[in-house]
Amino acid sequence: MIFYFNNRQLRNKFTLLFFILFFTFIYSCNQCSNNNNKQTNVKEANNNKIKNLKKKHKLFEKYFLTFYKNKTFNGTALVSQKGQIIFENFYGYKNFKKKDTLNINTRFQLGSVSKQFTSVAILQLVEQKKINLNDTIQKFFPKFPYHNITIDLLLRHRSGLPNYIYFCDAIDSLKTKPINNFQVIDSLISRKPQWYYPPDKRFNYSNTGYIILAAIIEKVSKQEFKDYLRKNIFEPLNMTNTFIFDFDKKDNYKNIATGYLYGHKKAEFDFLDGVVGDKGIYSTVEDLFKWEQGLYSNKIINRKTLKLAFTANGKSKRAKNMYGYGWRYYKTISGDTIYYHAGWWKGFQSLLIHIEKDTSSIIILKNKKNKLVFNHNDFFKILYPNNKTMRR
Repeated sequence: MIFYFNNRQLRNKFTLLFFILFFTFIYSCNQCSNNNNKQTNVKEANNNKIKNLKKKHKLFEKYFLTFYKNKTFNGTALVSQKGQIIFENFYGYKNFKKKDTLNINTRFQLGSVSKQFTSVAILQLVEQKKINLNDTIQKFFPKFPYHNITIDLLLRHRSGLPNYIYFCDAIDSLKTKPINNFQVIDSLISRKPQWYYPPDKRFNYSNTGYIILAAIIEKVSKQEFKDYLRKNIFEPLNMTNTFIFDFDKKDNYKNIATGYLYGHKKAEFDFLDGVVGDKGIYSTVEDLFKWEQGLYSNKIINRKTLKLAFTANGKSKRAKNMYGYGWRYYKTISGDTIYYHAGWWKGFQSLLIHIEKDTSSIIILKNKKNKLVFNHNDFFKILYPNNKTMRR
């Protein structure tokens, strides 16, 4: 009787063990199958992603090559999506006379794209509580004859100040050597040219405002503007090919593009080349990509502070685009925000577009001035082929 009980108990144990092993095997097979399916799905997704990136790369290549072949584009271009470079290339010459070809590390004058750097430098000083956005120009230049103009109004192009380009001839009538920002400010103080509008009356794009901002940075930091940007922006972001042109070192610079006006007419020296803040920075597409990515890393400025540059309201009544601190911006049909700025100076033209929702960017540098204006929608059609609401 006892033997029978133990034998039955043993059979039950074996039966139980069998079912445990059986269901474990079935479960394991299912898991293997699921894992294999997951691996297959991941592999397919990666393959599709690679195919999409290759397709976008080819489309951008075709796009820029078309302009190069019809002789309207001479320069470099870079496109990134979700923080990853998906296209970059160079087209044409950095010096037409020497037939010296461009490369991806050729430096170009940025023109007004330089204003972004001036803006961030100002916001760094605001963050450090060394200046306030409501400070007036008289705090830094007591004899300045135009009153009630704050740093905020300078950043938003609402100062109403006259354009310095039109009244600086008296500083150097022969125009044989570069003048600087402080000479322009001294001319404003001594000559008092008529301003265009009273402060904050309306938006009026002002290069003069940004050269005053650069001078304020020098006053407060006790450093030359070029040194301040190098130490506080270029070096922290490893922008090794970016600088402000120094005429005393002009023979030391390498791999710089020559600027050309219409045709192959070389843009000669201009005595206003020494005025900076509104222009003056030389850079490459890859360094500007570092700038784009670095802005949102909290490395050189807190994102909360940076937000001020993207929310301040400055625009003309008829304009659809808004102006922050050194950035223009607008909304697409879907409500996504596009930040951008273009630049021009003496044969150089530049364009930098930032798409906030997926940290994408389009960076274009040219050294041959012409009437070519890139349509933002052309880029969006390639980057977001299935999203028609990503249009202006």
